[in-house]
Amino acid sequence: MTDATTLEQARELAGQLERREHFRHGGTRTQARERLARRLGVLPGTLYNLARDRLKRFDNNLRLALTNYAIRDLQSEIEGLTHELEMARQMGAASRPAGMERIEARLAQVKALMGEATQ
Repeated sequence: MTDATTLEQARELAGQLERREHFRHGGTRTQARERLARRLGVLPGTLYNLARDRLKRFDNNLRLALTNYAIRDLQSEIEGLTHELEMARQMGAASRPAGMERIEARLAQVKALMGEATQ
C-alpha cells in the first residue's frame, strides 16, 4: 500500500467520522470537527488540512488515532443497533417490518464500514 493510498483512506475515514459526529450531535461541520479532534487528541486544523490535502505530514500517531477511534465508534454503534434490533424483535416487530428493515440495513452498513476500517 502506498503512502498516497493510506493518506486517501485516512482522509475518507476522517470525513466519515466527522459526518457521523455531525449527525449525532448537530451543530456545524466545524463544531463536529472540533469535537472529533478533541476526542482524537489532535488539533482541529489537522483534520481540516487532512480533508483538503494540505497536511504537512501524516504520521503513525494520527493514523492510529483515526483507526482506533473509528473501530471503537463503529463497535459501539453495532452494539446499539443490535440492542435496538433485539428489542424490536421482542416487541413483535412483525407488525412493523419497515422499521426492522431500516434497522437491519443500518446494521449492515455499519458492519461494512467496520470491515473497511479494519482492512
